[in-house]
Amino acid sequence: MRAFLGISISDELKPKILAVQKRFSNFDIKFVETDNLHFNLKFFREIGDEEIDKLKQILQEISEKFEPFEIEIKGVGAFPSKNYIRVLWLGVKEGYNIITSLAETIQDSIEVLGFIKEGRFKPHLTLGRVRTARNKDSLRSLIEELSDVEIGKMNVDKTILFKSKLSPTGPIYEEVFNVRI
Repeated sequence: MRAFLGISISDELKPKILAVQKRFSNFDIKFVETDNLHFNLKFFREIGDEEIDKLKQILQEISEKFEPFEIEIKGVGAFPSKNYIRVLWLGVKEGYNIITSLAETIQDSIEVLGFIKEGRFKPHLTLGRVRTARNKDSLRSLIEELSDVEIGKMNVDKTILFKSKLSPTGPIYEEVFNVRI
């Protein structure tokens, strides 16, 4: 099954995130649906039932090393760079180090299951993917204008394994299990 490990966004912050997405409505961007907004800790191309059981056990062990924490979502940015914009995202200000530590601990711990550790983790919430580079200068200016936009704070108290089904209208995410921190 195609899956990823993530953190859901609190419902209270979704209207503010949607308002930021709407600021980019004049650009050719495929936005992430409000119900699909999340922080991605680890993407699994394919994961089997046996690996899921082992993953859950590893996450339960990791959860004992962490306590619930708060993050502040703030600032629009772009990947891979402001000169070549493919992905728009919101960043993490407060709680950056702890969410990074959680993701890196997970990546280190699941290597025993055969999952390759990805590059350096940068916590971000994907707003959308840029389809074409039309109006690139205007897009860059708006990103700069919103580089300090404040979305708000939320508590992180669990990690969730989501199943991801691709459909013509976009991905459909379904919770497989969650582990409380």
